Amino acid sequence: MKQIALALVVAAAIAAAALWPDNRAGQSEPQSRPPVPVSLWEVKSAAFSDEASALGSLRAWESIVVTASVSDRVVEVHFEDGDTVEAGAPLVTLRQDEQQAALREQQELAADAQREVRRLTDLAKRNQVAQTDLDSVRTQAAIARHKIDEMRSRIADRNIKAPFPGVLGLREVSPGALVSPGQQITTLDDLSRMRLDFSVPATMLSFLQVGMQISARTPAFNRQFEGQLSAIDARVDPATRSVTARATIENPDGLLRPGMLMEVSLRATERNVLLLPEESLQSRSTRHFVWVIEGDKAKRTEITLGARKPGWVEITGGVTAGAQVVRDGVRNLRGTEANVSIVEP
Repeated sequence: MKQIALALVVAAAIAAAALWPDNRAGQSEPQSRPPVPVSLWEVKSAAFSDEASALGSLRAWESIVVTASVSDRVVEVHFEDGDTVEAGAPLVTLRQDEQQAALREQQELAADAQREVRRLTDLAKRNQVAQTDLDSVRTQAAIARHKIDEMRSRIADRNIKAPFPGVLGLREVSPGALVSPGQQITTLDDLSRMRLDFSVPATMLSFLQVGMQISARTPAFNRQFEGQLSAIDARVDPATRSVTARATIENPDGLLRPGMLMEVSLRATERNVLLLPEESLQSRSTRHFVWVIEGDKAKRTEITLGARKPGWVEITGGVTAGAQVVRDGVRNLRGTEANVSIVEP
């Protein structure tokens, strides 16, 4: 049996040796990779503006809670819920009988004091009265006039008026009600323009510029509202490292209301830059590359990037205007150089 097994091993070795040259002969030299089909993009200058987005909340241009400054009963209410009023329009009248009576009394006292001034003035011209007596009655007349001003101020506190034009909120009092200082009567908002406050990271301070255009949208309306950045807060919030910015939006139709949540888009002034589609990029960590066409080959070239916006990037170095770069087919390119065949996009 051992002799049979040994014979089989020798035969297998001889057969393998006989086949070895044929196997090597069947092998061929590696062939070069076929050209990769790609489409191209010509690098050219185009208008570009930096963009950023944020969430903000609307505020009325002017807004107050209408309250009384004195405690008294309501005599008359001059408005209804949601009325539009002009500046100076009467809103609520409080009881003021006592103050009106005190005013009339003081007016009589002032008139009497003025008559006494005229009488003593004539006597003083004839040296029939001392100058000190004339000065004393003049002082009394002046005090009477000041008291009249005081009475009128107290009456004005009981005639509550709109300090600016706007839209009133819900009425919170009725005639006969006793109101006290600070108690809400209604609200008043000037909705002709709106203030839109929003927060952005402090790292965007170099991007923000007063006067830049903004766009805002709200789910309440299927439209876009345009405005301008009007102010940037002087302080950065140390907790969130963000800064509050404020935009102004015209609201002639009165559609926008205080408290609405708005999606804000900011656009810087347009400038001409070299633009490249994002799909042309190959990125490795913080390095970025494109494939530049030279003849029938594409060569990988490192570039530097500027700002971005959806679908596009700004090129600040590495290629120049007029260069042809690969747009579609980048994923199939390897190494630093590749054969390509150009196809129409």
